[in-house]
Amino acid sequence: TGLSVRHVGERFQHSNETISKYFCKILRAVSSGPFFQKYVYLARVDDPADPFIQAQPKFNPYFSNAIGAMDGTHINCCPSAADCQAARNRK
Repeated sequence: TGLSVRHVGERFQHSNETISKYFCKILRAVSSGPFFQKYVYLARVDDPADPFIQAQPKFNPYFSNAIGAMDGTHINCCPSAADCQAARNRK
């Protein structure tokens, strides 16, 4: 949601420690073996951009040449030629 732990804690009336603890538990569950292997896949280099992004004039100029952009997040990376393949489609 883009909110801080403090804001989420205030919204749900729990301490920052509780919010942080359960956020970490959920993050571990989502990024661990069975769930990750079944539901998460990385885009290949030749996969086209999402049609929603292509159809939106306000998004398309920013993502037209992006490789590995996901959920509106793109991190500029300039690896050496030798490391180029290892850095592709990484978050």
